[in-house]
Amino acid sequence: MGRIRSPFQGEVVSVTANSVSVKSSKGTAGRTSGRTVCFAIKPEAKVIRDGKTCELKDLQKGDTVSVTFSTKPGSSLPRVSQVSVGKGE
Repeated sequence: MGRIRSPFQGEVVSVTANSVSVKSSKGTAGRTSGRTVCFAIKPEAKVIRDGKTCELKDLQKGDTVSVTFSTKPGSSLPRVSQVSVGKGE
């Protein structure tokens, strides 16, 4: 599998209290099109819907999002700094 790049764009597949899984949009992630990635959500991560701050629980399956993230050395799980949906993308 190829490396993913930030921001990662796609559709929300699932949301938990501390993570969000996103399936990449066709053609937006290059070789990773159609790939589903689970992102850990840092406590300080921003969630933005239509330009306004909201909570992770406000994301819904099927939302189109842009995920800005980083990966710590030695960790394979990307950590989100911001998830944008709607006008705030």
